[in-house]
Amino acid sequence: MQAIEIDTRIDEKGEIHIKLPQGRPSGPARVIVLFESDREDPPQPRKHRPSARLANQGATLHGDDIAPAFSQDEWGEMYQ
Repeated sequence: MQAIEIDTRIDEKGEIHIKLPQGRPSGPARVIVLFESDREDPPQPRKHRPSARLANQGATLHGDDIAPAFSQDEWGEMYQ
């Protein structure tokens, strides 16, 4: 399966009109529509949750315990 990315707009009737590049044979195709988010907030990093097996045993998270302690920039050339 091959993919072609085409930017388009949704009109007032909720329709999308696209024209494929020349040379595409007729036949079945799969169309996936991705909507741009209306919000301009950057996505928040996903927070990890403790295992359910640790419930009621006093386990707590302090920030994102699974994230690396040092960023790639802080490692510098040692990271490579």
